[in-house]
Amino acid sequence: MGCLPVAESSFVGRRREIAEASRALSRSRLVTLTGVGGVGKTRLAIEVAARAERAFPDGVWLVDLAGLLDGTLVAQTVADALGIQDRSARRPEDQLADYLVGRRLLIVLDNCEHLIDACALFVDAMLQRVPGVRILATSRQTLDIAGEHVFRVPPLSVPDLGRLPSTAALMRREAVRLLVERAMARKPGFSVTRANRHAVATLCARLEGIPLAIELAAARLTYLSIEQVVDRLEDRMGLLTGGKPPAPPRQQTLRSTIDWSHALCTPQQKQLWARLSVFAGGFDLDAAENVCADGDLGKEEILDLVDGLMTQSIIMRVETKGAVRYRMLETIREYGRERLTELGELEHVSKRHRDYYLGLAERTTAQWCGPGQRAALARLRADHDNLRAALECCMCDPADGRSALAFAAALRFHWCVGGYLTEGRWWLDRALASSVESSPARTTALWVAAWAALMQGDHTAMGRCLDECERLAEQWGDEVAKAWALTLRGNRAVFQGRVREALGYIEEAIPAHQRAGESDGVLWSMVVQARAYSNAGDTVQGKAIAERTLAISEELGERCWRSYVYWSFGRDIWVEGDAGRAEDLARQGLSMQWEFNDAIGASMTIELLAWIAESRSEFTRAARLLGAVDVIWRAIGASAALRSPRTLEFHDHCVRGILHVLGRAGFRAMLDEAKRNCRTIEQAIAYALKDCLSLPAGRLLGSLRPWSSGDLTMDVTGMWCGPGRHTRRVAWVQGYSYELREGGWTRLWCYGGHRATARG
Repeated sequence: MGCLPVAESSFVGRRREIAEASRALSRSRLVTLTGVGGVGKTRLAIEVAARAERAFPDGVWLVDLAGLLDGTLVAQTVADALGIQDRSARRPEDQLADYLVGRRLLIVLDNCEHLIDACALFVDAMLQRVPGVRILATSRQTLDIAGEHVFRVPPLSVPDLGRLPSTAALMRREAVRLLVERAMARKPGFSVTRANRHAVATLCARLEGIPLAIELAAARLTYLSIEQVVDRLEDRMGLLTGGKPPAPPRQQTLRSTIDWSHALCTPQQKQLWARLSVFAGGFDLDAAENVCADGDLGKEEILDLVDGLMTQSIIMRVETKGAVRYRMLETIREYGRERLTELGELEHVSKRHRDYYLGLAERTTAQWCGPGQRAALARLRADHDNLRAALECCMCDPADGRSALAFAAALRFHWCVGGYLTEGRWWLDRALASSVESSPARTTALWVAAWAALMQGDHTAMGRCLDECERLAEQWGDEVAKAWALTLRGNRAVFQGRVREALGYIEEAIPAHQRAGESDGVLWSMVVQARAYSNAGDTVQGKAIAERTLAISEELGERCWRSYVYWSFGRDIWVEGDAGRAEDLARQGLSMQWEFNDAIGASMTIELLAWIAESRSEFTRAARLLGAVDVIWRAIGASAALRSPRTLEFHDHCVRGILHVLGRAGFRAMLDEAKRNCRTIEQAIAYALKDCLSLPAGRLLGSLRPWSSGDLTMDVTGMWCGPGRHTRRVAWVQGYSYELREGGWTRLWCYGGHRATARG
């Protein structure tokens, strides 16, 4: 468990440092690796953390702070890295501390130096409040708090030029091994020979064993000999320093090496390097083309220029789940930003960066109610640091208040569905405070802020936002905002058990959304309407609305709201006595919530599965499912205000049934068992799905065709490919899915509505 990255290249040397840092980590709850930029603090931290994984049953987690500009968000960034969704209105520090109590884990807090005070406060709070947490930090300066063990990361070992060893002995120097390995990756067949060993030793010694400097020099061996690299680097360093170092020696060496690499770039590569420095946390090709291209750099040139910078180790290619992105080491990015400032382009390129990500957010919102929702959220999640940087750019411009409002509001699905509620409210509050004049942008931001407050159970803040929103909507004739205000008021009324009031709001909201062409608003309102009827005990109306909502959702290719419809529909079916079909619907909804990592929806659906299990006298299973629900609620810190009185009735009835059979000790044992197996939201969902685990994450392969066996005629068949390339032969008949096992066809669960729809 954890999120340590897979190394993109081999790790060379550092045996002594790994051993010493590991010993320090076993003795101290805070170890800080310090050293100059480029010395390899991050790589060493990851290596030490990877070797310590067995000591931390709750995982080893890397939190990269390089792209974070505001220290206020340190705790939130850590929570994001740990997969803790911020559904609580409490401070992220408090929610995180409560979640971590009783757990044993290691947090690798990387690149702390630019947020040193905020990091020190956060680390000190966690160490005091969470006994089981240890922190391995990397920083160019120490955190300077009680209990900190400082480990200064030295450069790699280099040869002694005064007593040049044999060729074999030379290869035992870490700097030489790193140079040779990186050179061989670019120039197969490269090796240390009697003829070149002096040049190899000289280069490593001249670069003082700094890994980043060696990596940059090795990139030149693609088209230069080792002797040419040494000669040119020597000349360049002498020219740059003038014999008088302006900084500590190793900083001077690294700076000179980066200067040399920069000097060897083409003018276009230099310009792109500088412009790419505006990206935080990485970027993809589309972003680079749209932000960095102009009259000087054509969009069609960017790909070749990126490839050239990659060849020179200025940027790195990162592939995750089939998506290709690029990133710079923070030292390289800082250098590029200096150059961008010198060119006088920092403000201009930063605004292009802001506008690109504002456009991305607005397109996501405009296209939300259709196919591609999961991919859209994944894209926003990958660019979370860039979204923060772009929002900060808006906030720093007093004349750009409306853009800040529009931007924060356009990210509403990132905040409210993607699991960034607390941070979303923080940005929305900042934007609303920075631009107080009446405007359509403020009107929209107000109802989005109300939505975020509703999802955290903060009904007071929600009411304030909606009151102002409705006044402004009347002033500006904003029919969309009026419709959303009605939907939100209806949703709050359902949570509070005021069903008749809720139906009144929703019956007004649906035609308002329809007039405005807001399919998303129509679907959400219908979900609320179905739930309101269900809470009122009118399952006939609830089912009818759920079926209509499913039809609209399937036609649009939408999946987010559809998962909630399955929950509502399944609950009505269960109340009417069809537990089997209700469970099929609940599992189907849960599989969609897994796609979105939707903690709120998953907790509701797993609880429904618990109610169903209890009603079928499966008391042990029901208790375990409630344990999984408890894991999710604890992880997200969700408010009880998100549970309606009707939901609480079903919950209490389920608990009483379990206690009657298992007793308190038996119930507690099952809850504890579930919690041992469900330490994250994703694990809790997987635990509930049981043997259907591979289905939601898979895809249908092969041609689809009718198939029959005995008395069963299957609608469609195919191979389902899930995690780990595991394949299963699955068939659907009359709305149910079956899997071919050794004993024959075994019914699994409903997929794709009443009848399976095959896609891609």
